[in-house]
Amino acid sequence: MSDPSPKRVQKKRTSANPVKTDATKQKPASKKSSPATAKELTPQKILQALEGNIEPVTPTMLYRLNALLVSIVMVLLPLIYVGIIGLVIWGVYFHAVNSLGLFEVAGSASSGRARGKGMILMALVYVAPIVIGAILIVFMFKPLFSRPVQSSSRRSLKRENEPLLFMFVDRVCDAVGAPRPVQINLDIQVNASAGFRRGWLSLLGNDLVLTIGMPLIAGLSLRQFSGVLAHEFGHFSQGAGMRLSFIIRSINMWFLRVVYERDDWDERLEHLSETLDLRVSWILYLARLFIWLTRKILWVLMMVGHLVSGFLMRQMEFDADRYEARLAGSRCFAATSKRLALLGVANQGALNDLGQFYAEGRLVDNFPALININLKKLPEDVLQAVDASIQQEKTGWFDTHPATLARIASVQNEETEGVFRLKAPATVLLSNYPREAKYVTRDFYFGVFGKKIKPSELHSIDELLIRQEEEQKMHRAVQRYYQGAIYPNRPLQISEHSVQVPEDAKQCAQELKNYREKVLKHRSKYKTYVDEFREQESKSVSVNVATVTLRANIKLGGDDAFLKSLTSYDKTIKASTAIDRKKGELRIELEKYETLIVKRLERALQLFLVPKVQAQIPEAAEWERDLRDLLLTLQNTNSQIARLWELHTICTSFQVLMHFFDQMRQDEQYCEVVMTEMEKMEHLLNSIHTRFKRLPYPFEHSQADITIGEFALSRTPESNNPGDLLGASEALFENLMSLNHRALGKLCLLAEQVEKLLGLEILPEFEAKEAESDE
Repeated sequence: MSDPSPKRVQKKRTSANPVKTDATKQKPASKKSSPATAKELTPQKILQALEGNIEPVTPTMLYRLNALLVSIVMVLLPLIYVGIIGLVIWGVYFHAVNSLGLFEVAGSASSGRARGKGMILMALVYVAPIVIGAILIVFMFKPLFSRPVQSSSRRSLKRENEPLLFMFVDRVCDAVGAPRPVQINLDIQVNASAGFRRGWLSLLGNDLVLTIGMPLIAGLSLRQFSGVLAHEFGHFSQGAGMRLSFIIRSINMWFLRVVYERDDWDERLEHLSETLDLRVSWILYLARLFIWLTRKILWVLMMVGHLVSGFLMRQMEFDADRYEARLAGSRCFAATSKRLALLGVANQGALNDLGQFYAEGRLVDNFPALININLKKLPEDVLQAVDASIQQEKTGWFDTHPATLARIASVQNEETEGVFRLKAPATVLLSNYPREAKYVTRDFYFGVFGKKIKPSELHSIDELLIRQEEEQKMHRAVQRYYQGAIYPNRPLQISEHSVQVPEDAKQCAQELKNYREKVLKHRSKYKTYVDEFREQESKSVSVNVATVTLRANIKLGGDDAFLKSLTSYDKTIKASTAIDRKKGELRIELEKYETLIVKRLERALQLFLVPKVQAQIPEAAEWERDLRDLLLTLQNTNSQIARLWELHTICTSFQVLMHFFDQMRQDEQYCEVVMTEMEKMEHLLNSIHTRFKRLPYPFEHSQADITIGEFALSRTPESNNPGDLLGASEALFENLMSLNHRALGKLCLLAEQVEKLLGLEILPEFEAKEAESDE
């Protein structure tokens, strides 16, 4: 929810119930409305249920004084910056006019040679401040004309195409006493916002635009959605308040952009300072220093603006919340708040799903529907985590929105059921919701990829969910097969050559049963070893981070006690030696269990090659066709897991280095470490990638005859681009590790079918509380 704005009203509330009595008398049935389905609702019923106005929220005198104070401060902050520019201009002018006497001093030198050197020196002393000042003035003026990047990933609706949505929005505006928007946009965000359509050009009128996130329409009830709209237009129920809110947010966003954004001018100045001769470039280095100082001044002004405006913006949110409660009810507000938090989590899950789909050349054609599916599938532990997050959330000094619990507590004082209580899906407001969802999804892809997506790249959500379910089956099969004693960077030493038709099928089946029994017998003990090994691996990553940051002369903070203890090279060496020794001991034990897994899997796959067994397995021909490719994939990815983990460790340390890039980019020691780590990363990346350039991808892909190398890395990164190289390295690691897990999972699924034919039940997924004793 966005821009708040209090309403200044003449009429005071006449009762504890914020609903006006005349509206209540006109529509008594509204208070007794029951949940309705989309089929039972007609546009007329929906609009009739929203007739009547709510009583506006009355701001206090303290609130108005605070608004006045914040207005003055927020206007002063940019003026202070302009004043600093004026001082710089005056300083350059003063120096240019009053420092000409330097040449007279140089000209009075006794000897000709000394006079010549003096003139050159004085010329540098005179010219350098003018050049530095001119560059500084240009770079200080530049933020005043900075413009935000406009997003094109939204869709504008027309009233004639969506009359019900427009009329519904108009009724909400009338109910809260806000001006009606002249334009309604749809986008993919889990949010809604109302603002001036043309920015500052619309400040003097009521030229408003409402932007609605399609996930809200997909995931909220009609009542909840009406409350969200009431909140947004509650900000705009008072003309002065909505304009003040716009000014505050615009100034804060301007400061944010100019402090952190960089453009071509910054890159050119940096490039020139680093490539020109030092006898000239020192002037540019000084200019960069003063530019850095001005940005620090901007940062201070920005933080002052956030601090001063924070209280007012939070109060505006409280007032907008009351509008929401008075329209949709206090209890509905609490439910909506939690629902929005869950939609945010589901949105992240949908983005993760999208990444998996995209890896195989496919994109879902209805992203809001994917979010909604993730919402319905959220596990209990995630729901509990969201509840805990809401309970623990605190309001900070610089926050523009209060903590959720504080907002819920505030609206409880309203004690109202609201004037609108229809609970049908909000999708009834659109004449063709699926069509609009697909249009918005395509706009979203255009914003991400910068190009139009071909229809062949878009796939129905049902098709992709079937694929996703297959992925989950493979994952669960690995968990069942390992019985919980699995760590992804422990490769299975299995070869395609070890899977041959057995000479004695009965003996092979008996060996399979024996290995399975041993797996069940020792699973708990080895689960403990796996947990210990995982802990040591985590410490290995910390040791590498400590070593790299020590080389770069970086001091780390944080709460990691082990990492903070590694304050010298001697300590990192001792820690690394101890970790390697412990990992070696654990590796011996883990290999015993992993050997059982390999032997069990090999025997099952060997039995599959027996014709009598194949005859009883569904789709045996497809399994046999894919078996060799799966084994080859597993063998090759297993051979690179140690190097992939090394690459992942380097990436982790490099990410830590990049956190200090802005403040240490001029430090030679730091830059040398960055370049060394980039070279190591690039070498490993290319070496691993080369191994897979010609190996066929074993699963279905939208691109025919794609190789594993093409799947794992879509393009070669720029070697001199740290972000590009890091992103490619992480992608290679994630894709190959995922591919290894999928290939193993599919083989485990086949092995389970063979075991089932032998009368062996498919094992349940291992849980620690059900662990059997080793003895």
